[in-house]
Amino acid sequence: MQSGTKKVLALVLTITASIFIGSYFYYGAINKAEDPRILPAKELFQKYDKELESDEYVQALSLLDQMLAIYQKTPGYADSYEIGVLLNNKATVYLVELETEVLTKQDIKKPSMQKSLAAAADYTRQAIAIYEAWMMEMGSLSEEEIKAKIRPFFNEDDPALSEMNVDTVLKKRVNLILDAQIETPRRLSVSLTNLGMINRYEGNLEAAKKNYEAAIELWDRNYTAMDNLAILMNQPVQKRSLISRLFPPERTD
Repeated sequence: MQSGTKKVLALVLTITASIFIGSYFYYGAINKAEDPRILPAKELFQKYDKELESDEYVQALSLLDQMLAIYQKTPGYADSYEIGVLLNNKATVYLVELETEVLTKQDIKKPSMQKSLAAAADYTRQAIAIYEAWMMEMGSLSEEEIKAKIRPFFNEDDPALSEMNVDTVLKKRVNLILDAQIETPRRLSVSLTNLGMINRYEGNLEAAKKNYEAAIELWDRNYTAMDNLAILMNQPVQKRSLISRLFPPERTD
């Protein structure tokens, strides 16, 4: 397999993981216990998937910005793990755009490619910072501790919640955070893998190695990081079934 092909495969797998990570934005929308204040963002995620599939990068970024705005203005969500998911997806869009140009054998030093690389790096680092801060604050809290911490953001007097059973909405949010305690290390692992890719483009191979290793330490089934690390170290890539590569386990053990 040619080096360029390997890069594309690695990128596709990282994108696949990102889509799995973010897919709950849309599919959770059918649950009547969903917080109506962020429901528009979850509905926008379905449109985002379609735009990315059709290579409409500008529109995909616009939709992500709209989703970010909704979460950032909603009480209790401004520093949530969802912000990290959206920032990581913004980075992914720029990485896809960059890889598309690379496949046409354009010079990586071209201004437009450098701009995409810089944007991907910036959003990836922001996502990593959000994930790490969220894990420090919320990652080890019990169900009762989570409920006590977020309860002030679910006020019966909030007009947006006036037609909802607030306790039901609160319980749904607590459960999502409990799930995120398991999933966010994997999300962080994906972001670190993306950062390793960016490091390679920048020519910083030592940083790439460090980030791939950190990604694998967080999630030992991160096949993208494993393969990229093997390529970086001039080692053979481990053979795996197509199913196991395209559909890695959605939860850490």
